[in-house]
Amino acid sequence: MKKLIVTIQVELDIPDTWELVEHPDQVQAIKMDDGQYMHMSFLPMMTREFTEDAEWSSECTDEFTESVLDMVADEEVYMKLETH
Repeated sequence: MKKLIVTIQVELDIPDTWELVEHPDQVQAIKMDDGQYMHMSFLPMMTREFTEDAEWSSECTDEFTESVLDMVADEEVYMKLETH
């Protein structure tokens, strides 16, 4: 078995009213205006095309998604807000 290490950094311009909170599930979450909480994590994207401008989709079977999630040995998510 091999180990794949993926580092993802995403910078988003978000509304000033969104805030970072510590969710009771002990994860950092973004509190949005509509009362929902969003946790950022990776989303596998799939294609069958090995060509430039391939169409990518996050659609896959629940079984495949579960198998990928079962492969995750560790996950670390850190979010911070910067105001300018």
